[in-house]
Amino acid sequence: MYRIKTILIEDEPIARMRLEKLVKKIGIIEIVGVYENPTLAIELLKQSKIDLILSDIDMPEMNGVAFLKGLSHPPFVIFITAHYEYAVDGFELEVIDYILKPLLTEERLVKAIEKVQKAIMFSRGGQGESKSIKVKDRNKTIFIDPNDIYYLKAWGDYIQIYSIEGMQTLLSTMKEMETALPWDMFARMHRSYIVNLKYIKGVEASKVILKDGTELSIGLQYRNQLFTRMGLS
Repeated sequence: MYRIKTILIEDEPIARMRLEKLVKKIGIIEIVGVYENPTLAIELLKQSKIDLILSDIDMPEMNGVAFLKGLSHPPFVIFITAHYEYAVDGFELEVIDYILKPLLTEERLVKAIEKVQKAIMFSRGGQGESKSIKVKDRNKTIFIDPNDIYYLKAWGDYIQIYSIEGMQTLLSTMKEMETALPWDMFARMHRSYIVNLKYIKGVEASKVILKDGTELSIGLQYRNQLFTRMGLS
């Protein structure tokens, strides 16, 4: 099993010890450095291949955002901070996740690390390990394996993604998702639905039935295209 080589950066001793304790509980993480300010981590980043940085933002020696901006080839980053106002900076820098310190728990950290795993697999797509898609969602970037998705549903200004992991809501559009998803796997079947073809169990004139029993309406303007994709006359 590949272990994610990780650096921890936190200026507050108690917070640093707590973060290190939580990270050590996650078996796929290998801590290769723990620092009280970003400047101390620069040399290690030059010498070693680091996969992930878990870092505070508001620190006396150097701001975490300025530190990240100064890296020419930064690894994946999760910001852990008490200050929500840096969320926009995190979004612009495409950090993997942004965790507020009052919400930092082992469960929340595990979810963030799962995103890192998907991001690493996505970055190695040329090795055939994954074909995850990359989707921006407000102040974070989401990596999703298309094979896990059952269908997507438009929900106002958001998209609801129904997958093996359950349902998650992203700030996106159907057009953006159509562009991101593999064409050979997915089909637009309604102005409000995109379906994974491999999860369709049955088709009627006005609806499809998925393998889990879910029924989705077929939009009139998408019917011919859907039926053609499925080899139906």
